[in-house]
Amino acid sequence: MRRPVPAAAIVWILVAFVPTILAAEEEDRAAAVEVSVGAVIASNQGNDFDHRLTALRRQFDNLFSYSSYRLVKQQSQRVPWGGNAGFNVPGGPYVLVIPREYKDERIFMKVVVIENSKPIVDTLLALRHRGTFLVGGHRHPDGVLILTIGASPLPQ
Repeated sequence: MRRPVPAAAIVWILVAFVPTILAAEEEDRAAAVEVSVGAVIASNQGNDFDHRLTALRRQFDNLFSYSSYRLVKQQSQRVPWGGNAGFNVPGGPYVLVIPREYKDERIFMKVVVIENSKPIVDTLLALRHRGTFLVGGHRHPDGVLILTIGASPLPQ
């Protein structure tokens, strides 16, 4: 016959292990994320596709109808959760990314694209681990500017 577990033992287990579990959760929240922003010039002049964009080719082909894509700048920053990363884009806007949390294999973040001191994009999004969000349509002297915004959680 099983003996019931004394209440004092249950209290001791809770006192001993709950702080450890909460500390592990706090460590997960304190971990950083790598945020990257790329600036791509798209045009219908030529048929060049920058080899550094190969992993995104399908997305470009599905979303845009340009024949040429050239990566002009790629930037990355390590940011703590809740912190922010700012990126200057050549010939274009300023991009602010604020990673909020990592949950269910997704990175939740706020993205603000600012031009002439005004937000032209202000959105919350969830990216899959190592996913990329594309923002396009900004006119550029050489074509159209497309922003690639990605994030990946970093191990402690």
